[in-house]
Amino acid sequence: MTDETLATLRAICAEVGFDLRVSAPELLARLELLAERSQTVTDCERMVGMARGIFSRRAGSAAAFTDSERRVVVLGCVLSDIGKTGPARAGREGQRLIVDMFAVEGVRDDAQSVAQFFDAYFPSDADDRRRRFAALGLDAGIALRKFWNLHSSWTLEILEHCGVPREAIAGAATHHLLEDVNPGAIVRPDESFARPFGDNVAFDRAEKLVIVLDKYDALRRRGRRSHAQAIAWLRDRIHDNARFHDDAEFTSLIDDLDATAAA
Repeated sequence: MTDETLATLRAICAEVGFDLRVSAPELLARLELLAERSQTVTDCERMVGMARGIFSRRAGSAAAFTDSERRVVVLGCVLSDIGKTGPARAGREGQRLIVDMFAVEGVRDDAQSVAQFFDAYFPSDADDRRRRFAALGLDAGIALRKFWNLHSSWTLEILEHCGVPREAIAGAATHHLLEDVNPGAIVRPDESFARPFGDNVAFDRAEKLVIVLDKYDALRRRGRRSHAQAIAWLRDRIHDNARFHDDAEFTSLIDDLDATAAA
């Protein structure tokens, strides 16, 4: 990670009262790996920029985001994909393997096995990658979609021990709840959290904004959709979701994103 990138991340975290320098060295090392081998860090910087626009739009109103909520959103954006460096137990070699897997974009067949994925995208050393994958205690026979979904659980286990404010951990770990990825079953059916996360007691609009921003940014950059197409996809995704189809907070947040990102 360049000094400029690290300075940018520190400044972003400082905006919401978190000094990235006091976090565990392991967190910084994983962020550095993501910055060097993928676009994850630049993605999170864009997401934070959009979040600022929504904060400004609501400032001074009854719907303004509190300092605590802003901390959840900003740190959630910065850290939600830290799990793309692999499980907490992974050493540097294992982390590089997992980062490189997530760095492959445009993969359409998510039903293929990890072993088949290695053959297709890393043909020169597929056998070695399968060996390294197994060394992490992972089965290369699992479907690629199942592998992708593991990163939310890994985000949770990494952040639990890195000095990150407790309230922000849930915001980072629940960013794929629309896909029913609920690491550690931390979100109960009534949307309260099943374990303590500081003063953050329930999955609500801060966590939902992290989801909206994550989805929108992926649609725009990796999916190459226009703003209008991305917003329409988000609205349809919420409408078709059994759990959140009538969720007014999601709808309101998408409205805000539509207004600010289109400006």
